[in-house]
Amino acid sequence: MFLISVGTDLYGRKQNIKLEFPTCPTMTELINAVESQFDVMSRSSRPAGYPDTPFKVQTFQVYDDILLRWVDLYSSAQLTNGCQVFCFQPESIWHSDSQGIIPEAKDSVTWTTPVGSPRRARLATDAGVAPALSEKLRSVFYDIDHGNKGYILYSDLRTAFTKSDMDFTFATVGELFTVADSNRSGHITYDEWVRFAIKYPNVIDALFFRSRDMTGGSVHHGVSAASPQNYSYSGYTDPSSVQRARESQLRQYYTDSWQGSVERQRAATDYESAKREADSARLQKELAESKERRAWDKLYYSPSSPRY
Repeated sequence: MFLISVGTDLYGRKQNIKLEFPTCPTMTELINAVESQFDVMSRSSRPAGYPDTPFKVQTFQVYDDILLRWVDLYSSAQLTNGCQVFCFQPESIWHSDSQGIIPEAKDSVTWTTPVGSPRRARLATDAGVAPALSEKLRSVFYDIDHGNKGYILYSDLRTAFTKSDMDFTFATVGELFTVADSNRSGHITYDEWVRFAIKYPNVIDALFFRSRDMTGGSVHHGVSAASPQNYSYSGYTDPSSVQRARESQLRQYYTDSWQGSVERQRAATDYESAKREADSARLQKELAESKERRAWDKLYYSPSSPRY
């Protein structure tokens, strides 16, 4: 397992979560996971009156344990198991990054949703106030409980994750079901669901918002929301073309970031070299002045000098 702690600013508060990967992720995989996680957190914590905009990564920095400072992250080769990364969003009137202490990283279940997937869209209109936890718990539980049995089976949970287009990077649906089914009865009761939600609130938030989007007013009438291939909405474009455009944009961005980093490193090297030369010249000047003073003192205070 490869762990990365990722922090960011959400509405003036710093957040920090642990992301799990089977191996060191590529930059595209990292960006996809970060946007998938923080997009849901942003929706669940959005203050009243703020627009519901998707979470987007603009830049990354990683804390270098050797240099003991933050450096620009432009390659997955800079990532180490357990490293701390900070994600910056595009600046706007609704968002600005601020100085502050990054809290300890919280455990979370990591998933990704492909770029261009309809599940990343905003189909339901938010009132501007984050729903209460009790509302999300009941809504998701009864939505997953196929047939209104009063409990959730493994097949119900698997179907819900598939409909929501949530692809887990490390944990499996079976492992999550085992965690939720605390008494090993083979099904999840509402009380067990509440305890699972307390441990993994991001999973409940993701299922809640995506379930609400699938039943939002923008879904065409007569189309089954349970069939992802039939899902459509106004302005929908081919996911593959959107993903290719996004990957091209990311490649260009990291190429530019790498070139900028090389230029900054070259400028820093030139500065250090010029500083050493200046220090050496200043030392040589001080030594020459000291030698001149000693020679003058020797001449002025010698018995054969005009002073005597």
